[in-house]
Amino acid sequence: MRKIKANKALVPITKSVINVRDWERKNLPIEQSQLALDLFLIIAYNTLIEKPLTLKSLFHSIDFSEAGIRKHLRRLLTEEWCHLVGDGRDKRLKLVVAQPKMLSALSNYTEVLTTAFSNGSTQT
Repeated sequence: MRKIKANKALVPITKSVINVRDWERKNLPIEQSQLALDLFLIIAYNTLIEKPLTLKSLFHSIDFSEAGIRKHLRRLLTEEWCHLVGDGRDKRLKLVVAQPKMLSALSNYTEVLTTAFSNGSTQT
């Protein structure tokens, strides 16, 4: 077996990635799932830009199965990370809106990412 020479320059960034993943596991409802993270970010982002998503547009904005999206959305709704509200103009539409809990977690998450990757720090 060939011995692989370690690249010591990769150690700090790898440690930062591990720390970020640990923080995500403890603080975000994403279950280390790309689908759950995408759902979390899309809902929060659209709420921040004051353009809440209809359920239909949410399902079309993520390239995952409808069943998977429904599963993770149900969890976010049940745990009150987001909620559904009626559209004042069209009662048939339901909009997905982030709750303060989600926006606060997003704010903390951006701080963790900034700390981890802007200056090489490995603290979270």
